[in-house]
Amino acid sequence: MENYYNISWLEQDKLHKTSILKRLFYFFSRPLLSIYASQFLSSQALKILQPSLVLPGRGMPLETRRLWGAALCKIKEATILVQGTGTGWDVISWARLKPKKIIATDLFEFKDSWSEITYYCKQSLNVEVEFYQSPLENHSFIKDESIDLCASDAVFEHCQDFKSVVKESFRVLKAGGSLYASYGPLWFCAGGDHFSGRGGLQNAFNHLLLDSEQYMKYFLSFLQNNEDFQSGGRYVELDLFSRLSTQEYCDIFQEVGFQIKDLILQVDHKSLEFKAKFPELFKQLSNKYINKYEDDFLITANLVRLGKPSSNK
Repeated sequence: MENYYNISWLEQDKLHKTSILKRLFYFFSRPLLSIYASQFLSSQALKILQPSLVLPGRGMPLETRRLWGAALCKIKEATILVQGTGTGWDVISWARLKPKKIIATDLFEFKDSWSEITYYCKQSLNVEVEFYQSPLENHSFIKDESIDLCASDAVFEHCQDFKSVVKESFRVLKAGGSLYASYGPLWFCAGGDHFSGRGGLQNAFNHLLLDSEQYMKYFLSFLQNNEDFQSGGRYVELDLFSRLSTQEYCDIFQEVGFQIKDLILQVDHKSLEFKAKFPELFKQLSNKYINKYEDDFLITANLVRLGKPSSNK
């Protein structure tokens, strides 16, 4: 795909680092942030989804998410499966926790960075890493019940056959194993296609409001000549979206057999701003998607910890 470029894994790793002071600030302020953000969701949504926290888009830095995601397993003895790793930069953040082994996979191959990261993790962190190119719904090279923790960030919203991905995660996890995932923007929020919003806030829900012909005209008019390979432009061209709401994700988790241990919701400030500035357009969303709640247009991301029941239960 010659019109796309890759951001180096080193640059991505640096971009996602958060200072200790900021992490401490978020640690102490999260309860207050949750109270603030919860006011934007309906009491019905809060009752049905029962989130552990509701956050205003911030409050869970990468380092915090890693510790939170790994808390349900014995990380020093764990084999981690990093799903949808892309260039592999996220593997380093898991390797810093010093697990026993990391297996990382992606639909596309990033051979050069994968080789460099494998070497870096072994030499600098003494953690063995293996990379494989494979669709997430088919990891036949991984044995049944051989993984302690499945982990992913910004991946589940791109799985076209999401139920199969969850089934495969369930298969490879050991009894009593856990799954951590953060995913979003969700399809029904502002910029849910990772593209709408280019050209101004009034375009934030174009992927939902425009018909296919109008949307393609909008897409082509704002597509750049040279985009990040892991960007909205590429995702739209490949149609890499699950198109699910928070409740639909949770329903699939439970249908496959997972127990939802924790669910954190993130409320989108752009969606809230759009609702305030363009009430008529926001009303069109509700009229067009009558089977969705207003909350679905406001929730931008989910963070989940799931558990695979122990075999003796």
